[in-house]
Amino acid sequence: MLAANRKIERTIDVALQQANGLTSSEFAVLVTLSEAPERQLRLRDLCAGLDWDRSRTSHQITRMERRGLVNKVKCEGDGRGVIVSLTADGLARLDEAAPSHVETVRRLVIDDLNHQDIPVISRFFQGILDEEVLEDCDCQD
Repeated sequence: MLAANRKIERTIDVALQQANGLTSSEFAVLVTLSEAPERQLRLRDLCAGLDWDRSRTSHQITRMERRGLVNKVKCEGDGRGVIVSLTADGLARLDEAAPSHVETVRRLVIDDLNHQDIPVISRFFQGILDEEVLEDCDCQD
């Protein structure tokens, strides 16, 4: 499982870097924000959506803000909260990267599946996603 996961992550990361100059972490943030209402989320909700801790998410957003892919602003009426939003450049980069990302995943994972494997693997991954994880995650903002 670990070896397969590393292979998938590394292949996706290399493909995104070479084709689009994005890391897989940047791509994950862009996708999550693009699917959110008004293409923005509170930082704590972005943490939860990505299943990342607060520190990792905060550092990633700071790097992406420097590159012009996202903006972050304080929440109105809540001095502790932070809103992260997708910029026009971030959306354009996502739109550019999505087709090659889909192709990479298709080639690496989907092409080797038999038609009857798809429901089985779908149930397998859904079981993992549904499993509660015990962790010490500080996703407050």
